Amino acid sequence: MIDRKKGPQIHTDFDLSIKDVETSTLANGIRLIELNTGTQEIVKVELVLKCGRIHESKIGASKAAILLMREGSASMDSSALAYAYDYYGASVKLSPGMEVSSMNLVCMTKFFDNLWPTWIEMVLNPSYPEEEVEKFKTIQSQKLKNQLSKNEVISYRLVTERIFGSEHPYGYNTQPEHIMSLTREDIMEFYDKQVTFEDAIVVVSGRYSDAIRKQIIDSMSSIQKKSHQATPIFNTIQPKGETLYQKTDNELQASIKMGCPIFARKHPDYSAFNFTNTVLGGYFGSRLMTNIREEKGYTYGIYSSLDCWSESGFFYISSDVGSDLVEPTMEEIFKEINILKSEPVSDQEIDMVKNYILGQTLNLIDGPFATAQLVKSLHIKDLNTEDFQEQINIIKNMSSAQVLDMSNKYLDINNFTNVIVGGNKT
Repeated sequence: MIDRKKGPQIHTDFDLSIKDVETSTLANGIRLIELNTGTQEIVKVELVLKCGRIHESKIGASKAAILLMREGSASMDSSALAYAYDYYGASVKLSPGMEVSSMNLVCMTKFFDNLWPTWIEMVLNPSYPEEEVEKFKTIQSQKLKNQLSKNEVISYRLVTERIFGSEHPYGYNTQPEHIMSLTREDIMEFYDKQVTFEDAIVVVSGRYSDAIRKQIIDSMSSIQKKSHQATPIFNTIQPKGETLYQKTDNELQASIKMGCPIFARKHPDYSAFNFTNTVLGGYFGSRLMTNIREEKGYTYGIYSSLDCWSESGFFYISSDVGSDLVEPTMEEIFKEINILKSEPVSDQEIDMVKNYILGQTLNLIDGPFATAQLVKSLHIKDLNTEDFQEQINIIKNMSSAQVLDMSNKYLDINNFTNVIVGGNKT
């Protein structure tokens, strides 16, 4: 009979290596990543371009240029595009981002010949019809207005603006009036000048034939589009060490964001500090969750995060609490940080966090689509599979002494920008 008082045995000897990935470079410099190991007759093609919000000269233009691609191409309007994708059961996703943007197509391999010419024309020759631009502006500005009624959204925007600065590529905030002021010419200019296919990445995964592979390579190899991409200016970021309160109509609750600037994604301390972040607030069993949610009952959830890009990043702690619990919550957060900086983490907790991170990593290589996404994210950050294995080794060998070192090196509460939005001091 199974003894249900004992938990299942924990295994950490599973293979976390990335296998069966083929990488090559096309004649025009586009990188091709292939993972042809699927068991179903489905193919996914994702095109990743190094263009994003940091390249826009008109606020809001980057998101509009990417999302409006599916609203019309050189030979098809939005209705025709939507019908074609729906008829063949395809999924098309357009993802504008901070530094890169991506477009993907997922379909059954037997319909690839019908869909590929439509999709590639949509990406290479968007028409940006005036009526679709106006509709987009109205919808997106209203969405943003709705989001700006939420304390959590306001607090995140405010903390990033205060940490990086309102003129910094990572720090400025789009407002509804920015979206409404966009013109079709602004959007077309962004596409023409900023959407570059230089250093682009094409990721093909699933199960596909040599004929499909050839179509993709032929289409991508023929792209010669150059751009006049702007070079963003990244000013040096200095910690401010300040506390800001912003009152909103929702005074019964408050959203807390506490953070500080930190290194870029390729920094050698990234993996070790990410482990330390997990101990503090990066998963459900973290110290912040255990204390402030489980023991104190101040909040439904609290977490710490690490957002890192090519030039810099920031660490932050986030929680929503009742307005009368702001100060007690902040006191407990500071207490947990000070404990992490002064007392060694037990071997049991170190092992628990290792198992959590390694288990999450195992999900990243579960199947061809997931593995392809992981390899894509590595390439976007100018990393490779060797860097990934090095990160795994760092996690496996983390010690209490390293957590103490990372905590004291980067978690100086005197450098934190603390933002409280909602109910606040009067």
